[in-house]
Amino acid sequence: MSDSKAIQFQDMVCEEVRSRRGIGLKGAFVEVARAFGLTERRVRACWHHEVRSVTADEWDVVRRRRIDALKKRQAQIAHQIALLNIEDDWTASV
Repeated sequence: MSDSKAIQFQDMVCEEVRSRRGIGLKGAFVEVARAFGLTERRVRACWHHEVRSVTADEWDVVRRRRIDALKKRQAQIAHQIALLNIEDDWTASV
């Protein structure tokens, strides 16, 4: 694949690592590797922007799983907002 796809691939992996940094960098590498079906070494290479080529299959899997992860986070945030709106309704009636 092209260099721009390799950069986008690395960016998707890095964003997922960043979102999990609370457990530590090594732990984030492990979780992202598991979530994306990659090796820890491949995730670390993405983190350090050392990836030069990406297969079409690898690209597609990471893209789909990144979309799924973002949708899951979006649902969690929507749930949290809904809970806060319920609290607003409650305080308005008090």
